[in-house]
Amino acid sequence: MRRRMACVMVTLALAGLFAVGQQVRVLIVDETTTIEESLRIQALARGLRASGVFTVKAMLALPTEPWTDEPFLFVLLFPVQGPYVWLLSPGPVQHLPDPLPAVYTGLVDAVSQAFGAARQVRGSADDLYVFLLSLHLQRLGLLVGVSAG
Repeated sequence: MRRRMACVMVTLALAGLFAVGQQVRVLIVDETTTIEESLRIQALARGLRASGVFTVKAMLALPTEPWTDEPFLFVLLFPVQGPYVWLLSPGPVQHLPDPLPAVYTGLVDAVSQAFGAARQVRGSADDLYVFLLSLHLQRLGLLVGVSAG
């Protein structure tokens, strides 16, 4: 398991370096109420930080006021209940500029490693709620917009 996680982290690190030339900012929102899920989220965050490519910040709830700090490139939202993890991004994965789709896929793989079948990752292309929430977070300034040009 550790070896697989290490491979995923190396893949994420390489993809992240090519994606932006600097650290990829990820926000993790932990709305869960169980110790087990919170520990899995903590392990995920530590793995992302250990790669040296990701800057990870964690919160217990999404902010409702305009965001004044630097925006994030991806937001992982772990709702209280349900089988899903929502991966919020500046757009559907097929519309992100290269090589951001590789970073997106790496984040999906990392969540799958941390949670197994307990949670499934849903993105903007999978769920209308995720797409609309991503747009809302972009308007608040929490999630950065990415242009293809």
